[in-house]
Formats: sequence, structure tokens, C-alpha cells
Amino acid sequence: MKKIILITLAMILIAALLFWALNRTGIRLDKPESVCYDTVGERFLISNLGNGSIIAMDSTGVLSEYMPRAFKSPKGIFLHDGKLYVTEPTQIQVVDVANASIIDSYPIEGAIGLNDIALTEQGLLYVTDTLGDCVYVYDPATKTQEKIISPLLDKPNGIVYDRPRWQMFVVNNSTHSPILSIDVRSKETSIFMDTIYSQLDGIAIDDLGRIYFSSWAESMIIEIPQEQNRFITKLKDYEGAADLYYHLPGNELIVPMLKQNRIERISLD
Repeated sequence: MKKIILITLAMILIAALLFWALNRTGIRLDKPESVCYDTVGERFLISNLGNGSIIAMDSTGVLSEYMPRAFKSPKGIFLHDGKLYVTEPTQIQVVDVANASIIDSYPIEGAIGLNDIALTEQGLLYVTDTLGDCVYVYDPATKTQEKIISPLLDKPNGIVYDRPRWQMFVVNNSTHSPILSIDVRSKETSIFMDTIYSQLDGIAIDDLGRIYFSSWAESMIIEIPQEQNRFITKLKDYEGAADLYYHLPGNELIVPMLKQNRIERISLD
């Protein structure tokens, strides 16, 4: 009995020391918003809205410092060709991933509250402006922008590129938000699928074409199967699930739980 008590006390002490060390170094999740994967560094990168940082996480969930307090309000992040695109309220910051340094900045004229970001194969950046009820299209090559306006865009939040069908899926942080489609050729906005769910945040597509989106009002992640004929609501109790990221190597959703300051990894069958 005495041995069990000593082992228990030792485990508590070790846990306390680990907690102290993590908080002392400042490596912690603080309102995690968005996730992407760095294949070269074999790590996930996570934007921390609460403290203006981006931190790294290895495959076992261990956090490490990457860019501490380098931003004002980092939200959406997207990694492509060694560059990390980070949205802030009125601009897109460009980070050299290898050196963890900001190398460029794209101010978006008229932007109020930029949020999530996606990229086409032509290199065009699509960014939702939740406070501005619009989506901006920015061309880094020409440093020009275009603004997409539609009555359907009501606090647009999450965005993801559906390349096979040449469209961006967008969800709104509003009541009974539909899944919206923006044609990347015509820039026309339409309803892809109506829903009964509200305060939608993140959206992702897996390798089989299944669509996932998070609802703050219902505290769940909803799946649209390949048939696109129904909603599957088995992923419950995900309060405050922010941007969703589909990680192909593990066939899993990586979910920043903004309200709970943790990362949830959901294996997909």
C-alpha cells in the first residue's frame, strides 16, 4: 500500500513539473484557431489567436516554440511551397517556413475581419472576411485583389477548395447556414447544400470527398457523405471546434478546440 502511495505521489510530482515547465516556457495553446502540416519539418503548425503566436506540434502531440507573439491576431493559416500564409484582420502575412520569419505582407484594401484562407492551383488566395460579409481573392503574383459580394455571404467563416469541381466551399457564422459554393472561374456564389445548423466555423474535405463542418451552436462536427444526401451527426460534444484540417497521411481530422485550448485528432474510417 505504501509503495502504491509513493508511486502515485511521484506521478503527481512529475505531472506538476511538466505543467510548470510548459507554462514557464510559454509553450501552450491559447485559443487555437487553425492548423496546417509542414511535411519538411514533420510537424503541425497551429495559430494561437489568444497570444498572437504560431506553435508547432509533433505527431505525438508535444508542443514546441515556432513563432512566439509574432502576430496581432492570427487566424487562418495555409502552407504551400515553403510559405505559410497567415490571416490577420486586414492583411495576409507571408512566412518563410524554414526560417520562421515574415518575408512579405499583403494588405487587403477594405478588409475588416479576415478569417480563413484557401489557395487554388493558380496561386490565388481566397480569404473570408467574417465582419465584412465578403470573400477576397488576392493574387500574390500581381499584388491585385478582387472582392466577392453576395447576399448569401452572411458572416462567412470557414473556406476550403474543392478542386475537382472548381469551387470553394464556404460556411457562415450565422443561423441555419447553408454550405455555399463559389465558382473559382465565374466567381458566382450559390447554395451547394442547405443545412439546419448554425454558427458554422470550419470546413474540410477528406480523400474520399466527404465534407465535414463544425457548428458552435450544436457543439458538433457534421459529416456530409459521398452521396451528399444526408447529414451524419455522430461527432458530438465538440464545443468551440474552429477550423478543420484533413490530414491525409493519418486519415484524420485535426481540430483546434478554441474554447478548450487543445487539439482533437479524429480518426476517420
